[in-house]
Amino acid sequence: MIISRRRAQAIVRDHLLRLAGDPYPGSGADKERLTIKGDDRYFRLHIGRSFTAFYTIHDTGGEVHVLEIMTIEQAHKKYGCL
Repeated sequence: MIISRRRAQAIVRDHLLRLAGDPYPGSGADKERLTIKGDDRYFRLHIGRSFTAFYTIHDTGGEVHVLEIMTIEQAHKKYGCL
């Protein structure tokens, strides 16, 4: 199914807004903690079957910082299977 750009943006925005209340893996959406070069402060969120967002959660206040949003295909090309 092909969705419009506007609809895709709305879906991504909705998923990212939900991170504010529940950023950690284990509940709800497809979230995973990543270890990159020994650093485990990174997380990945699959958004539907089309997009991936990479983010961190800061210890002070649990603030979420979205680092990158890309298609799943772009994420696999850039990062491989993390």
